[in-house]
Amino acid sequence: MPHAIRLSVFVSPLFSLLLALAGAAGQPANASPISTTLPDTAAGNIGKQVIAHINADSAAGIRQWAPAILSTSVGADERAAFLTQLAVAARDSGGVDFVDARTQGPPGMLVVTLKGRRTGQRVALVLLPDPEQPGKLAMADMVAVDDPALYAAWPDAGASQADIARLAKTALDQLERTTDFSGCLSISDGTGIVFDECRGLAERRFGVALDRQTKFRIGSMNKMFTAVAIAQLVDAGKLRWDTTLAERVPEYPDRAAASKITVWQLLHHTAGLNDFFVPEFFQSREKFVNPGDYLDLIARQPKAFEPGEGFNYSNAGYVLLGRIIENASGENYFDYIQRHVFVPAGMASSGFDSLEDATPQLATGYFKEGAFASSWKANWMTLPFKGSPAGGGYSTNADLLRFSAALRAGKLVKPATLAKMFEDAVPAGPGFYAAGFGDRISHARHIRGHAGGAPGMSANLAMVWETGAAVAVTSNQGDTPTAMLLSERIADLLAAGADKP
Repeated sequence: MPHAIRLSVFVSPLFSLLLALAGAAGQPANASPISTTLPDTAAGNIGKQVIAHINADSAAGIRQWAPAILSTSVGADERAAFLTQLAVAARDSGGVDFVDARTQGPPGMLVVTLKGRRTGQRVALVLLPDPEQPGKLAMADMVAVDDPALYAAWPDAGASQADIARLAKTALDQLERTTDFSGCLSISDGTGIVFDECRGLAERRFGVALDRQTKFRIGSMNKMFTAVAIAQLVDAGKLRWDTTLAERVPEYPDRAAASKITVWQLLHHTAGLNDFFVPEFFQSREKFVNPGDYLDLIARQPKAFEPGEGFNYSNAGYVLLGRIIENASGENYFDYIQRHVFVPAGMASSGFDSLEDATPQLATGYFKEGAFASSWKANWMTLPFKGSPAGGGYSTNADLLRFSAALRAGKLVKPATLAKMFEDAVPAGPGFYAAGFGDRISHARHIRGHAGGAPGMSANLAMVWETGAAVAVTSNQGDTPTAMLLSERIADLLAAGADKP
């Protein structure tokens, strides 16, 4: 696999951490005070080793040493991604300095902020010891984080629309200047647009600037559209929330699992499925075009747990929902979404393309090999051949805001059905995962939506549900949380600034 893929930033185990580091509202209360020294704990001691090796070892030496600190429970892809991050840090950072540390998340997890000497880039080094294997990590990651100065002037409470627009513009200018940011940011107060600006390049080889008509890949944000399609079929009486996979996809190879898995579980990532982003997928990605093409691959992956017994974010589950949509509606998945979601919402610039298509005004995606890397790489080798019900389509900010307005106005799903989609949500990240949407509380209001993040793409729709305000961000850079966190910070200001219900 050419690059480890995080296809959804929103439910990453790191999302709570990133919100906390950005100072956003709605973050969990399980974070400790910030410490200016590394603690004398299992994670702290490993952190000291990591810093020492980055500062004194070569990239090759790091790759030889680092496997010794990883538990056997760490998956091959996660292991390879972490080793690459450390090797790039040793190669490109110019050495790192310790900034601070905090415990947050699962028991024993330590988040260490480091700063590269060459460029000043900050990263969060996330270390979770394995209690079953002393001295080793059950989870490890390095994620680029923004300089706290980006939000230093932002108020904790609400702000006027004029102030929000000013803060957004200043942040975009700073990101373009300091991180070479490319993307578009749009803010609606529910009645009209209060901010709508873009920065950067849609194509770096030829220096093509992006604008408001530029289309961006939006990653896992497509899960919202899949969930809406399922809800429409529930409205039409063609599905129930407790319809089993076996009922609607009798061709699924794992009949025993299919008889236990329900639509509701698939929507909430509680079906116990893992992912399909395995080497076999990337070795023959042109074979995976329609949802039915994935069935055998998904069925052969190991299960995370029995259906209904946990939460495991699964792109595979949403591909199966796509097949359910096809069998229940009699339409191809992509045709169904076009006719029943995009058209009624007025989303004329949204769709799904394949790598063979020459889609007009579609931005090329770019990513960096590691948190401290300086050069951009095009994301061609990390993309599926075609997007799926789990993600990979494209859209614009204007279309995403149209989707928000149409959804809240009842143009896509009946109000009672829409309300049901947000009942019994599952704890995830800083809030909950409902049926295809994230849901967190900020200033006594619900921030609902979904993010999408993978190499060369970062996008988010954050809707202040009670007021109709919404923030859309699209970027052809990733996987970095900068764009998504900016939109969430703005959503917090919108939630705090409106009249209390």
